[in-house]
Amino acid sequence: MLGFKQKLEKEAIKTVIGKDTVMEGSVKSEESIRLDGTLKGELHASGTLVIGPSGKIEAQIVRVRDAVIGGEVSGNLEAEGSVKLEASAVFAGDIAARSIVVEEGAVIKGKCTAGDDSELTPAAETREFDDAEPEGASL
Repeated sequence: MLGFKQKLEKEAIKTVIGKDTVMEGSVKSEESIRLDGTLKGELHASGTLVIGPSGKIEAQIVRVRDAVIGGEVSGNLEAEGSVKLEASAVFAGDIAARSIVVEEGAVIKGKCTAGDDSELTPAAETREFDDAEPEGASL
């Protein structure tokens, strides 16, 4: 798997929301987005979301392919791929992604769920093991 930096270098970010910009409402994009300003509402992007250190999202839901967060997020984030919380990130909400990377210094207030849902079955999560060996069992 490519690292976050390598992935971003290969992928052009075509939408940039500047540092002094405040947007309200629903944003949908088939491309990657860089946010250095403020978004209040919801965001759906088929590409990568990059939130710079000055970026801020206040949303019920953010759905993206991948995310690199260096700013603030208040709301739930769902990513098909990976999420990286940089050291400057402040995240309040739940994260669900295939993989999550958290740098030292990042702040998270919420629940994180990582992995492929098909691999995490309720039986596997709740299965208990008894130390006693069943009758007839041998190694």
